[in-house]
Amino acid sequence: MKSLCCLLLLLAASHSAWARVAQSPLEDELELPPIVEQSELIEGRAAACSVTIRGGLPQPQPVYLETNSENFYPFNDVGAMEVEAGKTLQLWCPSGFATHSANLLTASCVSGTTFKIDGSNYEFKELTCKSWPGFVALKTGAICNGGIVIRVGFKISESRFAEQMQICFNEQEEVTRYTRHQLFPGSNYYQTGVDRITFQTAGFFGGKNVDKLYTQATQLETINKDLGGNAGQYFDSASNVYLARGHLGAKADFDYAPEQRATFLFINAGPQWQVFNAGNWARVEDGLRSWVSKNKMNVNCYTGVYGVTTLPNKDGRETPLYLARDANNNGLIPVPMLYFRVVIEPSTHRGIVFVGVNNPHLTEAQIRKDYIICNDVSDQVNYINWKKTDIRAGWSYACEVADFLKTVKTLPALTAKGGLLV
Repeated sequence: MKSLCCLLLLLAASHSAWARVAQSPLEDELELPPIVEQSELIEGRAAACSVTIRGGLPQPQPVYLETNSENFYPFNDVGAMEVEAGKTLQLWCPSGFATHSANLLTASCVSGTTFKIDGSNYEFKELTCKSWPGFVALKTGAICNGGIVIRVGFKISESRFAEQMQICFNEQEEVTRYTRHQLFPGSNYYQTGVDRITFQTAGFFGGKNVDKLYTQATQLETINKDLGGNAGQYFDSASNVYLARGHLGAKADFDYAPEQRATFLFINAGPQWQVFNAGNWARVEDGLRSWVSKNKMNVNCYTGVYGVTTLPNKDGRETPLYLARDANNNGLIPVPMLYFRVVIEPSTHRGIVFVGVNNPHLTEAQIRKDYIICNDVSDQVNYINWKKTDIRAGWSYACEVADFLKTVKTLPALTAKGGLLV
């Protein structure tokens, strides 16, 4: 009997060790961590209901909310929604559901991926919207340094708004100073296969057809006029040398599909050379998200732009670039000289700023003279797989937060007294 007890204890210990291994994401995965199966143990216990975000959700997808709250339903460290038996979450489809005419449902966990609504059981994937939930960008009445504060998210009712990010937007210059959103331990397990949609003005930009301003034909025509001709030498669509709609709050920074779709706002974008957009800037976004997930962090991200980049006109004079002009010929929708992302880990007060040069036509001498605005500490960063001095991919560096804020005055009074986030 004693030997049998020992054997059972050994088996239990072995199973516990396996569970701990199973719940840990693979450290080598950067962009697409493995899907965690519904049956795996999460946080040391079997969840009554567990729905994986990547692969476990329907389309068109509801907005998932904590019951009677403005909060999106949380996900755990490996991208799964967990609900205890008998507990609830709410689902919002303003157009109604395929299974119900109501636009807000309260679902109670039964087990696994089965939920009860009004006395009937449904598989979670059955609870789909008739069409995608619409997102909105609402002025708050508050001001920020150099702009107005806009909330982006979903208006559930007159008194209930699910916010995913805030934006500081300057209406006079039609430039976003920065966006603010969060990254979580489960952020690298974002939903895949979500289609990109057309960017929207959401009532901003004075009725302009901003989508047309970003087309390669129009941007070439605009910049050619500003430079007095010969702008064609700076554009090559075959080599991705053109101005793209560069996300600030990245699509993949948000786990749920409705939130990913809500990033397609022109107030959440700026003119960004595509070689930089798909080059070092993408490496910063992906590397940061992976590192945050690996280290199980919650961080605040302030992503924005600084300055206006230039190209020489026909007389050799450096000329600032814009996609539009107002009636007085003032530049609108500037092509930024720098993109930045400030990352703050609030529990330890550590922080860092990633900076990228948005101009593939500069020389190294020009960059070192005018585009490096704070002391480079990127040699202490080991979690970004970038090519820092590749001008075409976007010369990039990193700085301490306080040092960066000496030059960039449009951000809030951020502090990182705990040191570098490395």
